[in-house]
Amino acid sequence: MNNYKILGKVEYKRTKEFDVKVNGIQIVENENKVEIYNDPFRVIPLFIIKDKSDKLIIFSDYEDFYNLKDVDKTIDKAGFWEIILFGNGVFSRTLYKNVRQMPSASKIIIDKNTNKYKIERYWDFNIEVDDSIDSMEKAAQGMYDRIDSIFAKLDKNTKYIMGMSGGMDSRISLAFLSKYIPKENLKLFTYGFDEKILEYKYACEVAKTLGYDEPEFHKLTARSYRRAMDYLPKMSGGQVGINHCHILDYLQGKNLNNFKQISNYISDAIFGLNTKKEKNNDLNNLNVILDKYKNNFSNKIYQYILSDIELLIENFQSKFNYTNVNEYIYWTEKTPKVFNYFSKLHSEYINQELIYADYDLLVYSLSIPPKYREQKKVLDYLLDNYFKNIPSSGFKNISSRFLCGSEFSGLLDFYSFKILNRINATLRLFTKGYIQLFNKYQTEEQDRLLYRDFHKDLKNATSKFVDVGIMSKEQKKQWDKLPLKNGGISERFVIISLSKSAF
Repeated sequence: MNNYKILGKVEYKRTKEFDVKVNGIQIVENENKVEIYNDPFRVIPLFIIKDKSDKLIIFSDYEDFYNLKDVDKTIDKAGFWEIILFGNGVFSRTLYKNVRQMPSASKIIIDKNTNKYKIERYWDFNIEVDDSIDSMEKAAQGMYDRIDSIFAKLDKNTKYIMGMSGGMDSRISLAFLSKYIPKENLKLFTYGFDEKILEYKYACEVAKTLGYDEPEFHKLTARSYRRAMDYLPKMSGGQVGINHCHILDYLQGKNLNNFKQISNYISDAIFGLNTKKEKNNDLNNLNVILDKYKNNFSNKIYQYILSDIELLIENFQSKFNYTNVNEYIYWTEKTPKVFNYFSKLHSEYINQELIYADYDLLVYSLSIPPKYREQKKVLDYLLDNYFKNIPSSGFKNISSRFLCGSEFSGLLDFYSFKILNRINATLRLFTKGYIQLFNKYQTEEQDRLLYRDFHKDLKNATSKFVDVGIMSKEQKKQWDKLPLKNGGISERFVIISLSKSAF
């Protein structure tokens, strides 16, 4: 008789031995214990809770959890603040005291005799640098060969859809797709607050050059985010804020039963977004954020969060091929918990092809010397030398590196963007977001929307949390005050979302 129950439509494979190269859930069982494994990418998120009869319940869809009647749904204050400050519950913590989640590359071990369980990592993500990769040419060739082999396995007769941004990652994905998928079997879309943004302009230029129709533009409005309040908080158990609804907003309005979505999540990590020139292991961004907001919670909650961070990085060793602790966290926590979770939520509406979720590609990427993958330089090289019709040097872009300095965006664009942001920050303060200068460098106007359309929702949310003792009146006053700059905007949308999942 099983000591656990898996709810919903969770796909899993029972096996005698776990295979780290196989994505998904694998279950290994013997007389005394059950081990439930996920993959290093956490393609399928799993959560576990005990009901009042002491039976273990495992689920992937939070809507299954909300339908349970015999479980304790008490809010975890530490999880609440972790989601606000970091964008997700750290390590195994969630919004709910009695619900735990599987981090990436982990397993749930269930003792059949006691019905107790624990969650631990089976892999530490530590990879040694490959010194034989001694040139950018070698680094790029290895990357090209592995990515090309992945795209070559796609079925050219299947219909695909892909979000096309003005950045580099979707550009190189489209370049590989152009080798194998005919024009009539690929549909592209771009989202943003206005069709005149550079994001859409550059996406159209690249699509045309590679022989595809220009992307369909999906306009994001205040209504998009307000609609998300009705589904996204409960859908994600409070772990995804309504400010991340863009692709879901697009998918919900389409009939895409015959399509499969190409998801580019993971590509930022693969190409080295957080890789730096030199190693620096002294600073941990999570600790910096935690200390900044230390006064938001009691010392007891502070210690809970600190212990979660310590669990998260306990396997990090500076001798391996990470240039900083934050890069390690980006690989092991941010990418699986946030970006790959987006893909899981999208799968409610369309089948997914998480194209870069490949174990061999992951290991190879982490073996490349940092000087070649630093700030995605290997990606620039791939475009300039393997796809010369869309080189990084010849096509402008709005990439994830845009704010990293003028070398990645151009001197004029970099400072124009910063000046526009400062002017609009002042205008928001005096007009509450009703008057703004058009900023073609932006994809979304979340700061403006928070001032103009969602400030009342924020105040209502903080009032609810004061009423139940999760926030103090002083904390409410702090979070009700809107920031002048972009920092803190996302956290406030998360607070709005949490109020919709908690109550």
